Amino acid sequence: MSTLKTTSDVSGQLKKLTILKVYSLIYIFGCLGFALLNWKVLTYEEGWGMVGMIGLISLGLLGLIVDFILIKLIPTKWLFHLIELLIVFFFSIELWISFKK
Repeated sequence: MSTLKTTSDVSGQLKKLTILKVYSLIYIFGCLGFALLNWKVLTYEEGWGMVGMIGLISLGLLGLIVDFILIKLIPTKWLFHLIELLIVFFFSIELWISFKK
């Protein structure tokens, strides 16, 4: 009976929204929206813009994978949220710097 309870607890943890999960999903949907709105520009010539967009979307998927790993490794909530906030903060700074150029 206890193994059944831990299995449901694990699946319940995966469904919870976390800072990094929400940030990664917003980032992925933002990249998809940008790709749809700028389809002609991204597919011009040989389509290297779409290759770049696939690379950017894979960064969002990497964020979801890192979130999953952190859920499994870090048991304390405050440390978990602090680490995710730091990841989101540094990634946001990197995006901001790249947009400024």
